[in-house]
Parts: sequence; structure tokens; C-alpha cells
Amino acid sequence: MGSRLRFALCAPLLFCSIWAGAARASNCSDHVDTSAAVWSDGFAFNLSNTRVNASQITSSNVATLQLALSHAAVGSNEKRGAPAVTQQAVFFSAGRDIVAMNRKSGCTYWRYTIPNRVEDPMLASSNAVRSAAIYYLNEGGSKPALVFAGDQNGVLYALNAQSGALVWSEFLGTDRKLHFITGGLQFYGGRLYVPIASKEVITTAIDLARPCCTTHGMVRAVDAYTGTIDWTYDTADAASYQRADGTMAPNGMSVWSTPAIDPARNALYIGTGQNLSPPTTDNSDAVIALNLDSGTPKWVYQATYGDAWNASCELPAHLDKHCFPPQGSDFDFGASPILVHLAGGRDALIAGAKNGVVYSLNPDTGALNWSQRVGAGGNLGGIHWGMAADATQVYVGVSDVMVNKLSKLRITDLLNPSKAVTKFMQQVDGAHPGVYALNLLSGDIVWQVHPQHAVASGRLHTTQVDSIYSAALSVTNDVVFAGSLDGELKALRSSDGKQLWSYQTAQSFVDVDGHAGNGGSIDSIGAVPAGTDLYVNSGYDTFGGINDFQAGPGNALFVFRLPPAN
Repeated sequence: MGSRLRFALCAPLLFCSIWAGAARASNCSDHVDTSAAVWSDGFAFNLSNTRVNASQITSSNVATLQLALSHAAVGSNEKRGAPAVTQQAVFFSAGRDIVAMNRKSGCTYWRYTIPNRVEDPMLASSNAVRSAAIYYLNEGGSKPALVFAGDQNGVLYALNAQSGALVWSEFLGTDRKLHFITGGLQFYGGRLYVPIASKEVITTAIDLARPCCTTHGMVRAVDAYTGTIDWTYDTADAASYQRADGTMAPNGMSVWSTPAIDPARNALYIGTGQNLSPPTTDNSDAVIALNLDSGTPKWVYQATYGDAWNASCELPAHLDKHCFPPQGSDFDFGASPILVHLAGGRDALIAGAKNGVVYSLNPDTGALNWSQRVGAGGNLGGIHWGMAADATQVYVGVSDVMVNKLSKLRITDLLNPSKAVTKFMQQVDGAHPGVYALNLLSGDIVWQVHPQHAVASGRLHTTQVDSIYSAALSVTNDVVFAGSLDGELKALRSSDGKQLWSYQTAQSFVDVDGHAGNGGSIDSIGAVPAGTDLYVNSGYDTFGGINDFQAGPGNALFVFRLPPAN
């Protein structure tokens, strides 16, 4: 593969980067004001998971956004977790740190560091914050304002929003080595709803001392103020030995994404992952409606049947002990389901899968309203991290890439990774990555755009390649924000997809505290519009590092801001 172009800073960007880091921040002289208005919260911004958030950014002023602040997560090689934003403060993660920062000056109110515990040395990561968002809870009255985050080891932390002191922490999985929290949290009626996933989809490739596979996903309803578990929905019963297949099953069905909450139907909607080994189940690669009070299933819509896959299927034939035929496609629902309100008073549940298909479901029964294929599908999508939906359209980012997920493992003690882990990322046959807008009523494609970016193909030449849209999209007013793996963030007009603004985040900078940092791939949470601001995490190193399609590692939080009104 040709090397990725490293984007030099042009004069205006250099000025912005120097300006953003010039005013050295320090500890704040004031305190977190829990009466400040909340501008953004959670991965999807609301109970319905629409990823539509109120702001002052519109198609008429988005081009005036300026870099106002930058923060480097020192010692980290990727940035995860959507920040929670109030009119005064930003709560965000930086590796194992959870930080409260003044939104305007960049001074630090407090910093909580998660105790370092490495439960699984095979994964190339510690117990950094893993959950897709920081969640800020402030019901007011006598109840304290809290900040929540989940880590790589499946522990959920509740911190006092004013001081950063630990209020409680709780391991929410059942297997301390393998369970972790990737999806974002939702809060309703005193409970946090927490999705749980399993690392076994990766680690079983070299954990040959354990049979494949023993773990499954779950959702837990947790008292927000005490950490007490009220109920658990297990995506499978406990695994047992299957004589016919020689496996431990049922398993898999991780819940990777943020649940949607439907108070009117007393329902919680989740998406599930694939099985890890046969026999397969009827609730893998599925959208499931659960009773909000008990976790009891109401209905199940399965999009792909018979999908049994784990990372050992990417090992050479003589090493793939835990890959079982027929090999599945890893076509789970990684994107969060979205509850939308349609014209005429009807509702629909919109879900996108890594198979490249968008589904509209009846939220009462799970019956299919329509489906629309927008991508060819791949193990990183198809549709990967998330979509966004306003009153008339759903906006979909499409990846259409395959990646060798063994790149996540530390496997040098077992085999030569340069031979076993090849072609970190490649486009699938028939790939058509880009950003799509679909009509919510019919599923018809309203518009589509397919940006490209330049990569070096020699000392003096460049080649245009497709930009990959794996990160979740977001919408504010009439603007859609879409970030790609090559590090570019684009603002598109929601009516027709016209590009209104862009910024290349894969660049070096000096942050508000004087720390050197760099951006990289935009994946996972995408952009967060809030008030006058736009928040963007840049840097992702989970799969494959730097290549033609992705800018790779980075540790940046960029804050863009509209200029002050005259």
C-alpha cells in the first residue's frame, strides 16, 4: 500500500493551531456550575438516538467555524467517547482519565484517573475509557450531579460532577477477563441502561487454552445513584458443550451500541452482534425490543441468520482452531437503533447493519416497513458506528471495507504477525462508500455523495482513493457532519448533500496545556454539535494503523466555534 499523505499545515491552520495552544491553561479558579444548561449529552444526544442536537450552527454560518481549543490525551493513541457539554464545562475522556474542562478557556476543573488494571494482556490496551460517550446526569433537587463512563474491563464509574470524586464503581459483566463496555449509556426513570460486549470475538483467536466460546452480550439496568443492578437481559443462556459441533454455545451477540428508549411503549431497543460459533441463534444480528421495567423481550427482528464468526477465521488454515464452518460474515448491528416520528403520527425504528442495509421496523411488532441497501457490507460496515435522522430523512455513512481484526491482538508470542495479519484494510467487492440520505417514509435514496482523498503513489505522484465513513454521523439544523477514516471532517447541507465546510484533523498541534498532540482517523463518535461549538475526536488505532484509507492513531479533541456575533 502507498503511504498515507501526511497533511502539512497551511498558514491559516498553523495560525489556528498556534492560537489554540498559545494561551496556557491551568486549574480553573472557579468551580463546575451544575446549574449551567446542558448542551449535549450521551452518544446519540437523546433517548431516541437520533444524533440530532440543537446548536447555532446552520448551513449559512457553518463555513465560519474556527478552531478555538484543542486538547491532547497524553500517552493515548486514540480518542474515544463523545463529550458531555454544558454551557460552562466539557466532560470528556482521555485514555484512563475523565476530565472536566472549562468550555471557553480550557482550564481544568478536575481529572479522575481510572485505577490501572490489565485483565487481558492479549489485547493491546489497558482499561481506558471505552464507552462511546461520557454521560452527564443532573436531575436537580437533592440528587447530586454525576458523570458516568465505562472502561475496557467492563467497570462503570460514577463521579461527582462538581469535584470528580468517585461516588461508586461497579463491574457490570460476568467475565472479568472478557466483558467490556463499548456502547453508550441511556438514562430514564432513575436507571442507567448499559450495553455489554465481549472481547472473546477477538481473543479466542489465540486463547487456545479456553474452548470457543463461553461469553455473550447483555444489557443491564442499573440504579444511577447506587450502582445496584435492577435487571439483566442476557442475549443467550449460559454456554454449554455442544457435542454436535464441538463448541461451547450459545455465545456472542454482543451489544455494541447505545440502546434507544421509547417511554410511550415502555420499550428499550437494542442491536446485537453475531454468534461466535455454531449453533447459531435466532437473536443474533438482530434488533430486539425489551420491556423497560423488566428486560423481558417483546419482539425480535433478525436481519442475518446463521452468522457465526470470530477473529480466528482470519488466521492461516492450520491455526484457525476456533473458526467453524460455515464461516459467517460478521454482519452485526453496530449502529444504534433510532426511533423516529413520521408524518401522520406513526413511528418507526430505523436500524443499519454492517451488511450495508438500512431497515425500517414497526416499533410495536418488529415487522419490516422497508429495507434499502446502501453498501456492499464488510466486517467494519456497511454501516458501522451510526446514523442520524431528522424529521424527514435518515443519514447513513457507509464504509464497505474489510479489516484483519487480528491487528488488535498482541500475538507475537504465537506467530509472526507480519505473515498472519496482512492487508489490514481493503475495500470489499462492489464497494460504494460515502454518505447517503434516505427518505424516512419510503427508504428511497434522496442523495448520495462519494468523497475521495489523495494518497502518495510515488515520490512525485498521488492517487485518489475512496474516503471511508465508519464514524457516526450527526445533524444540527440543516447541516450533516460526516468524518472519514482519513481524518477529514465535512459539513454537508442536509437537503442535497452539498459540501459547505471541511477540516483535515490529521495534523500535529500544541494544546491548551502546552502538550504536543496529533489527530488521525475520525471513527466511532464522529462530530458533536452543541451550542456555538463543534466537538471532534480525532485518532483511532483499533484496527490497522495508518494505510491508504485511514490516518490512524491520534489523541486529539478539537473544539470549533462560531465567531462572536457583532
